Amino acid sequence: MRIPRAACINDLSGFGRCSLTTAISILSASGVQACPVPTAILSKHTGFDSYYFKDLTESLDPYMKDWNSLEFDGIYSGFLGSAMQIEAVEKFIESHKAKKNPPCVIIDPVMGDEGRLYATYTPQMQNEMKRLAAHADILTPNITEACFLTDTLYRGEEIYPQAATELIKKLGEKTQAKIVLTGIVKNDKILNMTYSEGDIQLSEVERESRVFAGTGDIFSSVVCAFILKGKPLHKAVDIAGKFISTALERTTISNTPLAEGVIFEPLLYKLGNI
Repeated sequence: MRIPRAACINDLSGFGRCSLTTAISILSASGVQACPVPTAILSKHTGFDSYYFKDLTESLDPYMKDWNSLEFDGIYSGFLGSAMQIEAVEKFIESHKAKKNPPCVIIDPVMGDEGRLYATYTPQMQNEMKRLAAHADILTPNITEACFLTDTLYRGEEIYPQAATELIKKLGEKTQAKIVLTGIVKNDKILNMTYSEGDIQLSEVERESRVFAGTGDIFSSVVCAFILKGKPLHKAVDIAGKFISTALERTTISNTPLAEGVIFEPLLYKLGNI
């Protein structure tokens, strides 16, 4: 049996469950070969009061050029820390898209939350991400990111289904990608909306009032894994939502600090059994 292979482009945080630490674990447990492309290394993620940071932008081009002879079933891109990194990833995607068997490109456009861009995100990076998003086969933005990618006024996470539908269609038409719009708040539920070839489907899970680090990375990593294993998009989203919901229950019971992220390790076996 052939194992699907994914190039995973993200930073590597040594402590705090997020980015490549999460992606490698989840893809591997799901039966997908995770091939990391580290954009930076951090001793802890930036949600902690102190951390060591080493930017690897200068390494990206030679690193990815050495992979020109390799074939990937998927390219999965997460947080990118500069306009130069976004440009390097765009070149990598373009080179592999030109191959006889082009990979599925899954982009999590990690730009901001709650109506605001992250402090490190510049207007130039926003424009570069708009261009990168146009290369995606699947995009997994939250509401804030979808608004910034489409120049739409942000109206909060608790938006009406009609407004969410208009937003997801607008982004789908702009990028020609399949879209997963995450984090739509509806009372005590969180809704994730998928848009694929004109079809819209909703998946819902229980809402956790506290916000743990790395939940977006878990969600996108599970979606990536099961897309590459041949699941339909709405099914991959449903699996991801349920996995996070179960992990959050365990994390809440254990009183884990928010910055340490979601306890998912004891549940990885479940992904291998789907």
